[in-house]
Amino acid sequence: MEGITSFENLPEELKREILLRMSPNSLVTCSRVSKKLASMIRTKSFKELYLSRSMRCPRVLFAANGTITPHVLFTSFQEKEKPLLSSGEQRIITSLQGEFLFSPPVRGLICLVERESARIVICNPGTTKFLALPIVEADETTRIITHLGYDEQKDVFKVLCTRTKPETPHLVLTVGSGKEPWREIVCKFPHTVIGAGVFYRGTLYYLAAFHSKSIIMTFDVRSETFMPITSPDGVDLNQGSWRLVNYSQQGGFALVNESRGFIYQSNGGDAYLETWVWNVDTRKWSMNSILIRKWKDYAQDNEDYDYRFRGTQGTYELVFAPIRVKEDGSLTVILYNTDTQAFRRSKVQMMGEGHEFRFVDTFLDHVDSTLLI
Repeated sequence: MEGITSFENLPEELKREILLRMSPNSLVTCSRVSKKLASMIRTKSFKELYLSRSMRCPRVLFAANGTITPHVLFTSFQEKEKPLLSSGEQRIITSLQGEFLFSPPVRGLICLVERESARIVICNPGTTKFLALPIVEADETTRIITHLGYDEQKDVFKVLCTRTKPETPHLVLTVGSGKEPWREIVCKFPHTVIGAGVFYRGTLYYLAAFHSKSIIMTFDVRSETFMPITSPDGVDLNQGSWRLVNYSQQGGFALVNESRGFIYQSNGGDAYLETWVWNVDTRKWSMNSILIRKWKDYAQDNEDYDYRFRGTQGTYELVFAPIRVKEDGSLTVILYNTDTQAFRRSKVQMMGEGHEFRFVDTFLDHVDSTLLI
């Protein structure tokens, strides 16, 4: 038919611009049907530009394990009210079978550990592609915890692997083809990891146990060295349920006591959220008490679904998410703008009906990536 031009005949710059607006899963399809498009998508320049654009509009990522047939589910949405073409809500069911633990995503990739077999994989949630890493030896009484980081200077991802027995050495793997070996590294501060942490400016931060005391440990991804951080004055990390979250408002991360929750005012509607914020530039803690107007009225289902503070998305918005899905398999995220004191909700369909009480991990600042395509 006259007047119709095939995609292959379009100018290279126009084809490139169209591809840059596609979702990662759509790029996978394009790479399968066309060798020319596959070669374009896999170039370093395209990967960098695609990632750069995605970083301007980060996503909220939800990760969970299915119940009926164990498999990994990912759902993500862009927090902006008017998302781009490749944004919107993305719901992905992967081919990964089993019950997995998730570490926070870094530059579009996420690291998972299977509970029973201790299988470790790197996954791109947007494409469902994954890379299996070498097996780490561990007995039935030992738990494996992984953290994913990125060395910007060498442009490589690294995985830090720790085991819950203090006498076992820490391991590091530089991510490549999947055949790279684990390397033992020296740690001058023998510790066991308590849980997931955050990655910020080339450093991993996580809660750890050191001589029967809870501390915050750092791991410099480039130099592969450990260094503890002193906890805030008057804070006992052994008391309560502490968690590290991203907190971009003040250039660092925040320490939150999840067992304490919100502090309500006498009027019953307003609430205070208390956090300790670590500034990576000044290397100092500061107490931050945030007044949230009419929280109790807006989050009416808070008692049933237990909203937790998950950090900041962008400059002004605080993100609160439940720890499990509702009866219909959905969950609702609450975003609060500290500048305008305005709320907004985003409802996400995570699963189908019958998955109530299924726990979900929520991660901020996830980005779309072409890695592993």
